[in-house]
Amino acid sequence: MNTRHSDERIQAWKQRENPLERGHLVLERTFRTSADEVFPLLCPTREYDWISSWGCELFHSDSGYAEYNAIFRTRSLGKEEIWICTHFEPNRAIHYTRVAPDVCTQLEITLADRTDGTVRVRWSLTASALVEEANDAVRLLESGSERRLILEHLLNDLDHYLERGEMRV
Repeated sequence: MNTRHSDERIQAWKQRENPLERGHLVLERTFRTSADEVFPLLCPTREYDWISSWGCELFHSDSGYAEYNAIFRTRSLGKEEIWICTHFEPNRAIHYTRVAPDVCTQLEITLADRTDGTVRVRWSLTASALVEEANDAVRLLESGSERRLILEHLLNDLDHYLERGEMRV
C-alpha cells in the first residue's frame, strides 16, 4: 500500500509550529455515597436538580437523560456549546465532547466505589484551542483559572445535593 501522500502531509504538519494550545485540568472529590447515587446526576437533565444556574437544550436522547450519543446545547461564558456523550458506562464513567466556536473540550468523568462506602469521582478536562484567540483561556485551565473555580463550585453543589437532597441556594 502506497502511503506516500499521507506520510508527506504528516511530515509537513510535524515540521510546522502548531500555534494552538491544549490545556488539562483534573479534579477529584470523594463523596459519602455510592456511584449509583452520583452517576445519574451527571446528566444534562438531572443537573437542573442540583445546579441553580443550569440551562441546556436537549437535541437527541431516547430517554431524555444522559446516554451514549445524547446531544445537547449550553451557553458558557457567553458562548454556545454543543455537547455529545461519547462514552456511557453506568456507575463507572461518562465522557462528553463539548464543541464551541473557539475551543473543543473533552470531559471524562470516572467513578470508583470504595470499601468505606464512599465514591471517588475524577473529572478530567482537556481543552484544545481551535483558534489562536482561545490560547490564553486554554493556558489558564492549568493555572488555577476561572474554569477551575467554576468546577470546584459545581462539586460543592453536588456534594450539598447528595447530603441534603436539595439544591444549594
